[in-house]
Formats: sequence, C-alpha cells, structure tokens
Amino acid sequence: MKTKLFSPTFTLMLLGQIVSLLGGAIVRFALSLYVLDLTGSASLFGGVLAFSMVPTILLSPVGGILADRIPRQRIMYMLDFLTAIAVWNFGVFGQNGSILPPALLLLALSAIQACYQPSVLSSLPLLVPQEELTRANALVTQVAALSSLLGPILGGALYGFWGLGPLCLVSSACFLASAVMECFLRIPFTPAPTKGSLAAAGADLKEAGRFLARSGLLPLLWVVAGMNLFLSPLYLVGLPYFVKITLGLSNQLYSLVEAAMGLGTILGALLVSALGSRLTFSRSWRYLLLASLSTLVMIPAVAVLSAPVVSWLALLLSALLGMTCAGMFSILAQAYLQTVTPAPLLGKVGSFVTATATCAIPLGQGLYGLALEYLPVWLVPLLGFAACLPLIHTAHRRLNGI
Repeated sequence: MKTKLFSPTFTLMLLGQIVSLLGGAIVRFALSLYVLDLTGSASLFGGVLAFSMVPTILLSPVGGILADRIPRQRIMYMLDFLTAIAVWNFGVFGQNGSILPPALLLLALSAIQACYQPSVLSSLPLLVPQEELTRANALVTQVAALSSLLGPILGGALYGFWGLGPLCLVSSACFLASAVMECFLRIPFTPAPTKGSLAAAGADLKEAGRFLARSGLLPLLWVVAGMNLFLSPLYLVGLPYFVKITLGLSNQLYSLVEAAMGLGTILGALLVSALGSRLTFSRSWRYLLLASLSTLVMIPAVAVLSAPVVSWLALLLSALLGMTCAGMFSILAQAYLQTVTPAPLLGKVGSFVTATATCAIPLGQGLYGLALEYLPVWLVPLLGFAACLPLIHTAHRRLNGI
C-alpha cells in the first residue's frame, strides 16, 4: 500500500520530467528565435508559432487513448527517444536557410508533447496515495512552470553563444537522459480492451464524454473552456500589447511581465502544495473569481498613461496575481478529475478535457486581437472580466454540489 508521496517510481518520473521539459523549453525558444532571424517578419513568425499549436489540439485525444491502451512508461521513453533523434537530426542537417525545417520540428515537438503528457498525468493516481494527489499535481505543475521560466533564459544564452547546432545537441542529450530514466519506471497498468480501429478510437472519446456528463463535470469543462476563451488570451495577447504598444515600453520590461506569469504559476503550485488538504475543489471557484478580478487592475493601467512605469507595475501585479489564482484552480481541478475518474479511463478523459479546453485559446487570441484593434484599450479588460462572471457563477453553482 502506498504511504508516501516520493516513492522511487514517482521520484524517477519527476526527475525525467525535469530533464525532458527543460530540454524541450530550450529548443522551442531557440527555434522561435531562429525563425525570427530567418524571416525578419513578425507576422510570419507569429503564424508559425500559432500553427505549431494545432497538433496539441488535434492529438491530445490520441495521447489519451494511447495512455489507456499501452503501458505508460513505454509511451514516455519511446517518445523521448524519438524526440532526441528528431532534435539531433535537425541540429546536424536542418539548418539550410529555409523556414520549413524549423517549422516542421516545432510541429513535431508539439505533436509529441500532445501524445506524451496524458501518460504522465494519468500515471499520478497510480503512483501516489489519493490524499497526496493534489501535492503530486502541484509538483508536476511546478516542474513545467520552472522549465518554461528557465528554458528561454538558457535557450537564449546557448543560442547567443554557441548557435543552434550545439544547442540542439544539448537538448537532444536531455531527451536521451530522460528516456533512459523512464526505461526503469514501473507504472501499474490495466489495458483497455484492444480494438485497434478509428471507430474504436471514436468510441473511446464518446466514452470519455459520457463519463463527464454522468459525473456532472461536463458543465465545469465548458467553464474551463470559457475561461480559456475570455481570461487566458487577455494575458497572452493583451499584456504584450499593453506593455509594448499602449505604454511604449521595452522588450526587457515586457519580459519581466512574462516572467511574472511564470512565477505566478509556480507560486500557485507552492501554495497548493503547502496548504494541502485545507484547499478543496468545491471552493475553487473563488480562485477563478480572484483571477478575473486581477484583470480589473489593467483598466486604470492602460487608461491613465501619464506614468508608464506605474502602469507597468500594475500590469506586473495583475499578471502575478492572476496566474497564481488560475494555477491554483487548475491544480485542484486536475487532482479532482484524477480522483473521480476510473483508472481505465484516466488517459482518454484527461486528454478529452485538455483538447476541449485548449481549442478555446486560439479563438480567444483572435477575438482579443480584433478587440484591441477596434475598441478603446481600457474597455478590453473590462469586457473580458464581464464575460468571465457568468462562467464563475456556473462554477459556483456546480461546485457547491461536489
């Protein structure tokens, strides 16, 4: 019987995640710089990065189906070995002055991650006791957030000093090291019935949807998708526009705002880990409310432009508080979903949720792009906050019954 959080298998998986995610963050950031250097076009650069999100949306359900049909450690080490080979090949042969090789590698990295991550998340309930599941999710979130924070720093430094080729070799070595560690994982596995057809895959996704509907969680999934439509893109699209265009500040000051978002995610995970059982999913709607309220700080920041540095500090605070609260909700929701989902459905249900929620982000980015172009900038965060209120009311009503 499992009695502690840091079992040998969970610890080894966490170490593999640290190495793998850091290697991925380094190479993705360097590839984005390489694309920008090649094209010199902000619109083409943005288009390549946006297009690289498509595999995440399309293939997350596939990753969930695989996680329920194939031993999860096998998926992890095979995909890490495949990534190591792909990155190494690009580092040696792919720098030919064309935008196609880096764009294809970005697509491949996104596709591999979409198939990889469901295996990690669906393994947690099988490796840690239920009372430690929230802390385990918090640790996985901290690892991902820390990799996202350190990846651009290391990637920028390595790219600047060594160039893309040697950087790819370092990243490939990270994936290889992670794959070797994952070969020693021992994750309990009960395979779903194997049918091996597209119809069976569709049936798997229908089964995940039916489970969410029966459990009463489907309305909460639409709440999460709605927050990704109206709240997340306000940070992803609105903040860079506010800092660089509205306030006319430097890239360096915007990078600190982006760092504050990463630190907020880490802080949210630390708070969840520290408070543990004192936090309950039934009250987590409050964190959505606080995250939405933090966007109201943006209104005076972009309406009163007489003190740009003061406005920048307000946006920095909004980013930190908003991502802290959103991160706390996300961890509690993930842990609850893992608790109530039967083991044979963990992968497909988790990936169904991820794919549905992620679909809303690019739509929101498009909406906010149009809003910032045609509306007064101070009105945009106000409308975003107003759109979040019905979603928070729905979450409050639904969570009271849990």
